[in-house]
This record gives sequence, structure tokens and C-alpha cells, in this order.
Amino acid sequence: MIKMTGTMMQITVPLYFVFVIIFFGGCITLFFGWSVRHVLLGNYRFGAFGEAMVSVATFPSLAKKVVLEFTRNGFDQVIEDRVSSLDGFKNSGMLQAGVLDDKGYLIFSSYDNVKKKSSVQLLRIHDQQIIKVWTPDMDLIWARVKSKCRKSNARIIHPLLLRDGGLAFSMDSLVKIGPTSSVEWVSNCMSTHSVEQDAEGNIWISSRMKPSSYEGVLSHLDDAIAQISPEGNVLFKKSVAKILYENGYRGLLAGGFRGRPQEDPIHLNEVQPAVMDSTYWKKGDVLLSMKHRSTVALYRPSTDKIIWLKTGPWMNQHSVDFVSDHEISVFGNNVISDATGDVLMDGHNNVYLYDFANGSVSTPYDKAMCSLAVRTKYSGRSKVLLNGDVFIEQTDYGRLLRLAPDRAIWEFVPRLGNNQLAMPIYSRYLTEEEVRHVLITSYP
Repeated sequence: MIKMTGTMMQITVPLYFVFVIIFFGGCITLFFGWSVRHVLLGNYRFGAFGEAMVSVATFPSLAKKVVLEFTRNGFDQVIEDRVSSLDGFKNSGMLQAGVLDDKGYLIFSSYDNVKKKSSVQLLRIHDQQIIKVWTPDMDLIWARVKSKCRKSNARIIHPLLLRDGGLAFSMDSLVKIGPTSSVEWVSNCMSTHSVEQDAEGNIWISSRMKPSSYEGVLSHLDDAIAQISPEGNVLFKKSVAKILYENGYRGLLAGGFRGRPQEDPIHLNEVQPAVMDSTYWKKGDVLLSMKHRSTVALYRPSTDKIIWLKTGPWMNQHSVDFVSDHEISVFGNNVISDATGDVLMDGHNNVYLYDFANGSVSTPYDKAMCSLAVRTKYSGRSKVLLNGDVFIEQTDYGRLLRLAPDRAIWEFVPRLGNNQLAMPIYSRYLTEEEVRHVLITSYP
């Protein structure tokens, strides 16, 4: 009913009509929520309509991400402080005792709050001295790298110290800079995660096939392994999905192409080359870490054969490494993604040792990692040291640790301010021998 009162118009709506609107609005909201949950749990009854509803449901988080992208420089390199007791190597204002006896070095990417870009630091542990800093020209690199990210958010991932005092690192492409930070080359091969050097000086990276090896058949991110020469040339590249398929493991692909995230079924995050022969592998073999399959494989590029493969007990792992002539290590994030988000199953991460001699799996650092709450859901690295300690990067928390099986030797955070930390992205622990060429050479 419409009534005119002077110059004002009033619209009178029957009360029952309001209740009808509320009732049907509530029903639609319930149906929408149920449908989204139905799709996220892996049911496909609604087809494209269900996927569209999920896209609508994720719009608020997408909008938030876009706002952050355009309002904060370095937003994915600067993180909230969740370990407030730590400042560098100090814990509660006191230098940790284990620091003074450590003859090793840390090399890690950090965010420069003044220059608003990434840099790389080489830090001597026992006296906490920064030995060298590399600050590459991001404008020059970005002019050669094809990326959808903002330049100010560009991350230097897994810096590898080279014999000439320069670095190789991942930043959407593999980049080589000299000892004075000058950009020497940017590979035309996409580089997504780890950067490791083999016995011949070539560099192995996790990459991607573009176009996909399955173009026109499957729609997914086709992760690949690639070997790059010291001059930046691609020597070898192959799809990991193809490697699995051709070696009789296509069942892993069948599990990977259903559900979410179906666009990233492999998620190769580490390619680790063997630098010497053993009873169980040959020099030139590579360990592959396939996060979204919770699978690690030993692959021989020279014969195109998978020598060994194991799924679990690690889950959504990162950082595989050769430990001895019969053991490898795996950093298990132990995360499962379900409709509620990413769930840390054991309350903490773990470092697994697999012994090829007897097929056993052990977790010697479980006690220390539990008591110190080492729990990064994403990324994370580990390296077993010669004396049996383990170096760990807890990426989400911006914390680096050296652990004995039952305790911490030291903890370290790269602090930017009272409430902010730089987030290290695939850092390394190096021995004095590994950095000797930098220590004895003077660079302008």
C-alpha cells in the first residue's frame, strides 16, 4: 500500500510479506552454505554450478588479498612477530650459550625495510657478524622476469652461494648475480622453489612445463625438474607427471587430479642432486619432493627411471636431503587440507630419516621439535649436520633453529622492529669450508 503524506511517500508492506522474504532468504543462505561444503568435501553433483558457488564464497578473502597486494609493500616477506622473546640470537635479552661454539654460517634472504626490497645476508654465527650482503637490482631483474607479482613483493628464494662469491636464486626464474650483486643472467626457465648444485656445477630447480605436456587433455600446473648450466642454459627438463606415468606410478596422478586444489596435483618443491655414488644411488641421481602427493622419489635422469619411491609417513613435506651413504632426510610439515582449512595433524612438524639399508623410518628430533613447537604449515626446511644436530627453518614464524635430539642449541629470528620479522625463504646453514672462498676474497 502507498500513501502520500505532504511531500513524502510512505510504502506500507504487509508483515507476512516480510516474514516470507526472511524465510526464503534464510533457505537460500542455508542451501548456498550446504552446497559449498558439499563441493569442498569432494562431491561433484553440482558440476560447474558448484564450482561457481565456491568462487562466490571465496570472493571476500580474494578481495582482502587484492587490498593487501596494493596497500602493503613486502606483505609476503614481513610477518607478525609470534616469538617475541627472540631478537637475533638473543632469548629474553641473553645470548644463547650454543651460539658461541657454533662455527657455522647462515645465508638467508631478508627484507630491507628501508629499501623496500629483498636482500641476502651471510651471517657468521659465533660472533653474530654479517659478513656480506647482496642487494641485486630488482628493476633490472624484473624487466627480464615474467611475473604477475608486484616488484616490491618480489622474493629471493633459496639463495645458493657459488664459488665466485655470487648467488643463484629463484625469483619466478632462476637468477644469477655476481659477488658485487650485479645481474649476470636470468634464465628463461621458470623456477618455483629449491635451487641446488650438482657435482659438475650445474643447478637443479623445480620448474614448470609451459605449455603443459598434457595440453588439451588435462588442465593443471605441470611441474617439472630442470637442470641449468652455469651459463644459464637449460640442459634437461621434464614433466614430473610424465616421469610418474612412464615409470608405472600413474595411480598417483589419478588421486591428484580430483578434489581441490586440482590445478596443482604435484607441487614439486625440491630437487636434490646426489653428488657422489653409494650402494643405493649414483652421482647425478636426484631426490624429488612432491608435496601434494606426500611422496618422495629417487629419480635417475640418465636412464629416465625412478629407482625408489615412497609415500608417507611424512605429509605435505618439504626439503629432502642426502644425509649419509644410506640415509635421506625429509622435513614433514604433517599438514592435511580439508574443508576447514590446513590442519597440523601432530601439533608440530617432524624430520624423518629414511634408511635404505633396512627400510626403516625414524624421527630422532621429535622430542625437541615438540617441546619447541616447531610448526610451520607452509614451506619449512631441514638439514642434518655432521655432528647429528639438525638445522631447521620454521618459515611461517620467521624462526631458524639448531636442534639436538632433545633440546635447542640456539634459535634465531631476523627482527625488523618491535612487532615484525623478516620471513626467511629457504635459508641454509653453511660450514666454514663452504664459505671459505668468500672469506679469503675481497670484493669491491
